[in-house]
Parts: sequence; C-alpha cells; structure tokens
Amino acid sequence: MTTTAVIIFVITFLGIIYTRLPKVNIDRPSAAFFGAVAMILFGVLTFEEAVQAIDFNTIALLLGMMIVIAVLEMDGFFTFIAEKTISLSKSRNQLLIIIVFVTGIASAFLVNDAVVLLFTPVIIQICRSAKLNPIPYLIAEILSSNIGSAMTITGNPQNILIGMQSGIPYTFFLLHLLPISLVGMFLIVVVTKLFFRREFNSNIHLVFQEDEFNYNFQSMKFSVPIFLVIVILFFFHHTLDLSIPLIALAGASLILIFGKIKPSKVIKEVDWVLLLFFAGLFIVVHGIEKVGVLNRFIENTPISNNLEGIVS
Repeated sequence: MTTTAVIIFVITFLGIIYTRLPKVNIDRPSAAFFGAVAMILFGVLTFEEAVQAIDFNTIALLLGMMIVIAVLEMDGFFTFIAEKTISLSKSRNQLLIIIVFVTGIASAFLVNDAVVLLFTPVIIQICRSAKLNPIPYLIAEILSSNIGSAMTITGNPQNILIGMQSGIPYTFFLLHLLPISLVGMFLIVVVTKLFFRREFNSNIHLVFQEDEFNYNFQSMKFSVPIFLVIVILFFFHHTLDLSIPLIALAGASLILIFGKIKPSKVIKEVDWVLLLFFAGLFIVVHGIEKVGVLNRFIENTPISNNLEGIVS
C-alpha cells in the first residue's frame, strides 16, 4: 500500500509541475483530482477518509473571499482605487512608489491575483496617457503584489492554507510579516530604478488625461463597508472567538443576499477550479500521510517537528 501511495503521489505532483504532456489534457486541478480519486480507487483511503481529509476551513475562507472580491471587482472598486491613487503622482518616481505600495497593501487584504489582473489595465492606460513606458511599472506591480500578499493570511491561497493549518491569529501573522514585506516593497522601488535608470533619469512633471472607467457606486455603498467590516473582524477574530472562514462566509452571504448584483453573476466568477485543486491536494497529501511516508520524512527533516507546518 505504501508503494501505491508513493506512486500516486509522485504522478500527481509530476502532473502539477509538468502541465504539458503529449496527448494528455492535464492541468494542476485535474492532476490533483486524479490523484485524489486514485487514492480512493486503489484503497489507500476510504471515501469517508478522503472527505475528512479536506480542510473545509481553507475551502470556506477561499470561497468567502472569492465572492467578496468578485462583487468588488464588478463594482469597479479595484479600478477606482488604482486610478485615484496612481493619478496623484506628479513625477515618475512618485508614480513608481505609489504603484508599489498601493499594489502591495491591496494584495495583503485581497487575493493578489485579483489585484494584479484589475490594476494592470489602469496602470497601462495611465502610462499611455502620460506617454510613459509601462514595463518598469508593471514589473514593479507584479513583484509588489507577491511581496505584499505575504503580509496577511488572506493575501494569497498559500497563506490561507498556512493560516488555517497552523491556527496562527490574523493579527499575529500580520505583525510578524509586515516589517519584511515593507522592506521588500522598498527594495522593489530601489531595484526597479536601478534596472530602468534611463526611465527615471528625467524626473518630469506628469499630467494625466482623464480616463473613463465604469464604477457602480450604488453597489459600492454596500459592498465596500461589508468588506471593511470583514477586514476589521479578521483583526479581532481571536478576541471575539470567531473563526476567519465564518467571518468571510458571513460577509459573502450578506453581499449576495442584499447586494445590488445578481447572485448568479457573482457565483460564476468564483474560481471553482482552484477550490477543486485544493480539495484534491488535501486528499493526496493525507494518503501519503496515512501510509507513514510523510511522518518518516518529517522525522528526518530537522527544520520542524510540526506536521501541519510541513504539510503547509
């Protein structure tokens, strides 16, 4: 049984790593799903064990945040924040600094993929209107999004997994990751200016043309306060004895029921593929854990004696 579990585990992760195989339609979610089903079919896990292996706290938090972010995206909230803050820039240096820190901070409280996808068109339009090369600013945006998302448990799916598996309080996580993240964002500004020194040599005064973006302010009047309440409750969840996933789901349900956007439209924007990927991954890892391979690996790994930390 151990050999079977190891083979399934290896094949699954090869499928996750190498998503382009000849004559095989495979991607990361399908590889994880295949591995999960194989663990059950070959008797490594029973169906009940597979279901119990799924960390529904992680899935619930991801789902709740996806719904909230989908509504904010449809409202034009991301575009509004990006346009209003970036257009405050009066020079190339200011533009770079604002892009880096606004992107980084936004990515800390919203899933970073959404921030990059929605900030990028705004940055490109603003650079075009100011007749600037957008490449340095886009590279800085991507790097800052990754660095900034490390600040909080809700910054990216990986942090959500780590936070739910470890049980680290939201504020504790932020306080320990905030300093290094801010240093990282500062270094992004410095390195970007070094690599693109010609772009920043002439510190001209920037004048932005007014661009037309679509904002649903009527919907934002409800969705933005709900989002802010969610973030505030995240900070005090330990004191209030509330689980982070419950806070996210409660906020998401309020936005769905009382919001101005049809729930069916919002549900379509949820990344169900990512949720499937995580569910499959939980089952595959539990299979390898059950046969003892993971425990033997941990015993021979000096970096930690914490099983949840290694799995995360």
